[in-house]
Amino acid sequence: MATATAARMKKGKETVKPVATLAGKIISVRFHNPQNGYSVISIEPKDMVETGMVSCSAVGNLAAVRVGDEYEFAGEWKEHPQYGRQFAFCKADVVLPKEKTGAATYLATLAYGVGFAKAKRIVDRLGDDALNRIIEAPALLDQFHFLSPQQREEIQEGLLKNTRLAELAALICKEGVGIGTATRIFNTYGQASVSIVKENPYVLADEVYGIGFKVADRIGMGLSIAPDSPYRVESAYMYALREAGNDGHVYLTPKDTIVALDGLLGKQSMVGVSNIKDAYAELEQRGLVCREGDAIYVASMLAEEKQLARDIVRLAQMDGKYLSTDTEQKLEEVTEAMQAEFGVIYAPEQKEAIKKSFYKSLSVVTGGPGTGKTTVIKGIIEAYRKIARSNLIMLAAPTGRAAKRMTEATGCDASTIHRLLKFNPMINGFEHDADNQLPAGLLIVDEYSMSDLHLAKCLFEAVPSDMLMVIVGDVDQLPSVGPGKVLEDIIESRQVITTRLKFNYRQASGSRIALEASRVVEFGECRLYQDEKDWKTILEDEPEKAVTRIKAEVRAALAQGLGIMDFQVLAPMKKGLVGVDNLNEVIREIVNPPDVLKPEKKTGKDKFFRLGDKIMVIRNNYKLGVFNGDIGVIQGIDSSSIAVDFEGEMVTFSEDNINDLTLAYASTIHKSQGSEFPLVIMIIMRSHYIMLQKNLFYTGFTRAKQRLVLVCQESAVKRCLDNAEKKERHTLLRDRIIAYAGASQSA
Repeated sequence: MATATAARMKKGKETVKPVATLAGKIISVRFHNPQNGYSVISIEPKDMVETGMVSCSAVGNLAAVRVGDEYEFAGEWKEHPQYGRQFAFCKADVVLPKEKTGAATYLATLAYGVGFAKAKRIVDRLGDDALNRIIEAPALLDQFHFLSPQQREEIQEGLLKNTRLAELAALICKEGVGIGTATRIFNTYGQASVSIVKENPYVLADEVYGIGFKVADRIGMGLSIAPDSPYRVESAYMYALREAGNDGHVYLTPKDTIVALDGLLGKQSMVGVSNIKDAYAELEQRGLVCREGDAIYVASMLAEEKQLARDIVRLAQMDGKYLSTDTEQKLEEVTEAMQAEFGVIYAPEQKEAIKKSFYKSLSVVTGGPGTGKTTVIKGIIEAYRKIARSNLIMLAAPTGRAAKRMTEATGCDASTIHRLLKFNPMINGFEHDADNQLPAGLLIVDEYSMSDLHLAKCLFEAVPSDMLMVIVGDVDQLPSVGPGKVLEDIIESRQVITTRLKFNYRQASGSRIALEASRVVEFGECRLYQDEKDWKTILEDEPEKAVTRIKAEVRAALAQGLGIMDFQVLAPMKKGLVGVDNLNEVIREIVNPPDVLKPEKKTGKDKFFRLGDKIMVIRNNYKLGVFNGDIGVIQGIDSSSIAVDFEGEMVTFSEDNINDLTLAYASTIHKSQGSEFPLVIMIIMRSHYIMLQKNLFYTGFTRAKQRLVLVCQESAVKRCLDNAEKKERHTLLRDRIIAYAGASQSA
């Protein structure tokens, strides 16, 4: 690939070379940011006569900073209005000591237990330039039997980090790329990092975790890669299709693709239609993209959509394992017996849902909060035990919190779908798949509106045809964070037995939350109660005052004895004064203020975590067993990691994945799906305009289990209720289910 890259790469004019150089030794470190490498250091110039200084100040990016290390800097002298003359460097090369005493002293600092005496024996044996010889041929250390394997590794890593990583950091950190990112690149490519980045920085977007097109493009533009470089256009094309998945789309239309590429590449760039066509042709030839009519897919996404549709039809058309001529009578007898045994009275629609779950291998139960979905789930479980005479029952949900709620509601163990399918990091996939399906029994999956295309495909292919599978969810909620609208498409295909529960039991018991949930869904109306037992509305037109009101409600919650896991602040968006990001900072100062006994860890320019913070996972990490939306509390912080308690399960995040965490005192409504909280404080303002939809409002306030505090502008709520149109998602799953079902029936 490197050869192809070189052949096809177009480069613009060369970067202007720095005009000044400075060689010297670091004598003090005034400032060093470990995230982006920005450093302010004092240098003792090697040539004091030429510079006319005994010491000078230097600023720039360094991967690691150690007093005593020597560098050759390239950059320019600048006059700082406050600090005076400084050398601003854009390139920094470590100068390893070549004379034996200096080399031995340097070597002794790299590995624990290797003192000066051992280091000198190594240098004496290897001779002049020993350190560079070790970098070029690490196996030279194997001859020194007094070194342990760990010491050899520490010496190698130390030398590489202090030289090659420093070179890489100097190359890319000036483009605003952090040291953490440079380290991930270095860990991926090792000594070849600099040459690979110079040759084709856009390969980073595909091969290095946490780097997308935008970061790769900053590096590329800094290296003067031509705006119409084929690799730049191809990388942007793939990024546009993948990023569409974050907006819920499974594919893009040609028009949408052009719009997305204009935004990424710049309308004023030299990229034309021919460049885009060439990029598509190249990506198609490599099997990365494909097209069906006006639908342009990432190839793997198309394959997943087709496979999921086939598996849905396979299960939907398979008679239930226990279906027979007297099944209806047996089920009637069983439901009557359960009513007597458990002291419940099933409504007609609940009885219907229980019975229908036995007709085919796949069925759906949908309904809003308080409509008795949990009662139906428990009924299906008990009916299965009596009819199948089996306890092979599996309960699952897309997130850990939803699975925990399912366990508490049913009294049966439930797991995440990921744990049910047994993710194996060794194969980077699930152990249960089409070739190793789950054991046949009863499978009930709750909160299924949260399941995206990929997770649904992985689950359905692992379900054997003689399984009884029931998916349960509220189709009126927001769809999944990821691509697709699987539950809605399954129901709308009309190919899967579906029961819609409508009667609201919480409403009958006087719940304002349940009552308004029904009114929102059925009539697009909602009463804003001023101060009822379970619903309080605070009308506030000014965003600043709205934030003040939220702060007061948080203080009131704490005064009532609620813990940070008992209440949740929700907002439609991240940005802005009344967005999640600002609300998190404001609430943290109330709930978890700074304290000398609470260590903090900086993770970005203006981002840090504090011991005791409530956090949320924002990206699945199968190796750690944590998933998008999981919420926990920080219980430990040190220089290189953060330990988080996820409701009794402790997970440690290293520097490589700390950015997969965010504060969670406030969260977006979308991220709250599948969760319930005793108290929800939700803000809806006109500044959230682009997000204001009926299903978003409905999803938000139905997260409240006992009490809702709604801080809002009345006109913003009206906008939500008037905007009943669901945000369009490009998916053909429904059409494929219908087509495959028709083909199967006519075969």
